[in-house]
Amino acid sequence: MARLARLSLPSQVHYVRVYGAADISLMPMLEDLDAMLSLFSKVVSLHHVDMTGYAILPSQIDFLITPRNSAEDVSKFTQAFCRLYSRYFNDAYRRSGALWHGRFRSCVVQGKNRCLNALLYMEWLPETKGYQEAVLYPWSSYSHHAGLRNDYFMAPGKEYWGLGNTPFERQKAYKVLFPGGYPKREGEDLEKHLLRGWPWAEREFLLENHVEPSRIWPERGRGRPRKSEISN
Repeated sequence: MARLARLSLPSQVHYVRVYGAADISLMPMLEDLDAMLSLFSKVVSLHHVDMTGYAILPSQIDFLITPRNSAEDVSKFTQAFCRLYSRYFNDAYRRSGALWHGRFRSCVVQGKNRCLNALLYMEWLPETKGYQEAVLYPWSSYSHHAGLRNDYFMAPGKEYWGLGNTPFERQKAYKVLFPGGYPKREGEDLEKHLLRGWPWAEREFLLENHVEPSRIWPERGRGRPRKSEISN
């Protein structure tokens, strides 16, 4: 079966993931955190995207980004990030060779609370994968959203913005919300859609944006049709 081209939409949130090569850990040393954040800022500015979340794990890096003007900026941002991060990482740790494995994954995220749940899912990954307690993990955007660090390149998502009228109120509300985690079913659905490149969005939204039916989850059947379907 031919591989579907990536679906990207302007002014819409996208969950993006890049995988690292099997023999390395993508996490920089803690003392290199400022350099990493500076790199994020450069790529966000260069390719006109808003970043609303990130998590750097040993095997992968996940982002929540929104292209402001052009859908193509999702790919441009990701490719530029991978290129610059490879250069930074190889120089910093005196290594050479490929840093990434395979194509990056992405899916459009839309619908009530889905962007907020995607953010919670992403920032919980360090703990769910057994690396470190999520609230203590410095290589994710949790520290920014909880008011523990100011990641100056970040843009608040609409649902995070709705948590309060001031930055302090939003940070306080997020710290209260975060320990509750994310709905398990939502996390499972997000992973399924991300790995297949299908939009995690409401059907009406997809139809309004002329997304082909083959990308809409309920209409993607598995295997051959049943005999009853053939006879009808």
